[in-house]
Amino acid sequence: MKDLQSYLDNALKHVQLDAMIDAPIPEYYDIYEELRRLIVETRDHLDITQTQLAEKSGISLFDISSIESGNHHPSIATLKKIADAFGKRLVIDFTDREDLE
Repeated sequence: MKDLQSYLDNALKHVQLDAMIDAPIPEYYDIYEELRRLIVETRDHLDITQTQLAEKSGISLFDISSIESGNHHPSIATLKKIADAFGKRLVIDFTDREDLE
């Protein structure tokens, strides 16, 4: 066990925690906040109330409110229903990080 501890101690000497702590956090760090904001902004832009979105999407008003307040994280299926209610297409993509800067 002592050999393992010595190995770990030696390996950790070379880890630079300062660089990890000071690393910038990407804007998309909180994907649920980004989704919440997108739903609220789209609903406002389309001049649709939460009640109307609930009726069009088949999602309960309670769930719509919970998603918009950040108390509930929507599934992809729920996002698809919301997109359909907005008359939009849900697009999920993987993009290089450099493209986001």
